[in-house]
Amino acid sequence: MGGTPPGVDSSPGDELSATAMAPSGWSDLPMDLLLSILQRLELPQALAFAAVCTLWCSAATAAGIPCSRRPWLVSWGNFLEQRELQLKSKMKWVPAAATCKFRHLLDADKVYNVNFPKGCFVACCGASHGWLVLANDLSNLVLYNPFNSCMIPLPPITDFSCVRAVYDNGGNLEHYLFMGDSVYHANYLGAWFYQKAVLSCSPSNGGDYTAMIIHRDSDWLSFVRAGESKWQTASMLDVSKPDRYTDCAYHNGRFYTVTLHGKVDKWDLNAPDGPTKEVIIEHRHYAPVITRKLVSTPWGDLLQVRVIYTNAKSRYPDNIKFQIRKVDLEGLRNVSMKDLGDHAIFIGLNHSACLPTGSLSGIQPHFIYFSAPWMIRTIDLFGRIRDWGGVRAYNPKTRTFKRVFPFGGMCNSLSTVYPSEVWITPNM
Repeated sequence: MGGTPPGVDSSPGDELSATAMAPSGWSDLPMDLLLSILQRLELPQALAFAAVCTLWCSAATAAGIPCSRRPWLVSWGNFLEQRELQLKSKMKWVPAAATCKFRHLLDADKVYNVNFPKGCFVACCGASHGWLVLANDLSNLVLYNPFNSCMIPLPPITDFSCVRAVYDNGGNLEHYLFMGDSVYHANYLGAWFYQKAVLSCSPSNGGDYTAMIIHRDSDWLSFVRAGESKWQTASMLDVSKPDRYTDCAYHNGRFYTVTLHGKVDKWDLNAPDGPTKEVIIEHRHYAPVITRKLVSTPWGDLLQVRVIYTNAKSRYPDNIKFQIRKVDLEGLRNVSMKDLGDHAIFIGLNHSACLPTGSLSGIQPHFIYFSAPWMIRTIDLFGRIRDWGGVRAYNPKTRTFKRVFPFGGMCNSLSTVYPSEVWITPNM
């Protein structure tokens, strides 16, 4: 293989000697040199390095870099705390280049720091097909692949009728007006305006994706297709009622949504007269439901995962239980954890995933790995839950809901309002 290897400086020093650059090519570099190069790379470049060839993959494994098919946890709790401290002290918040922590389940204590381009990270509202969906310093959404540094801007926040931009005499953006009278700095509205984003497919290699977002106060549903310059709003829930969207998922060629009270809709975004929906399940309100998530499985089922607060502490030591139901045209059907086979579920701010565990050591079959999404509508329940916060795994046998990574130390009130972690599986 000729040319410069991905993610490696073309002049890393004397180690790339004439001997190393012999006609045998990059794939025959000595192992000690490959390990030396790996020490100089950040995690995204190291994962790209591992994908080059078998020898380079072996070197990455020897250096402790897990395979690229493994879910990673991205955390920005420190960035979030710094932002809130500046705002509380009445300082003007100017977003710096964000550094996020990447972790994996094979070694929960090992942390990889990954730097993001300045201005692209004010908040995160999703991870889908290996791409993060970020709010930038103008509160507009961008798609960013942290494993190859590709970035795709999405249309501006001013497409939405509830947001208006205000400019100074020089034509510079001064602030946004939200709902006509609430003033927000241009770099802060995006910190809370977007609650969830999902892609229909990967944007890599010119993918013909559609992005769907839940936003405003989890009561608006909007979308944009690849190459389009304007958001389209598909739904606005009645703000006088308490129900809100909690998740959206792409399944068998269509988007589906679920609300806190259990309503499931199937969306046709290509209908001649604009987006239309088919109600699959009517409202089923259960008061102690904390959140609901939709999961598309590899075998073609659409599952609904309910996270429920329970007083039955003798059976559920952490006051949390999970229920899984299959969604179909006849309603909801019970699903046993055994029905998942050797798969585990990853839910949260990410595009929910059901992954096989056979080739992914460290991930337990039947477990539900949970990172907290936006759950502000059920914040009253958190006061009843001991030690809420952090990323956890639900063990269906013991019915326990335990942390799988060290808690970042973010103050409890902040961790219950703003998400600070998301699962992502690399798409190289």
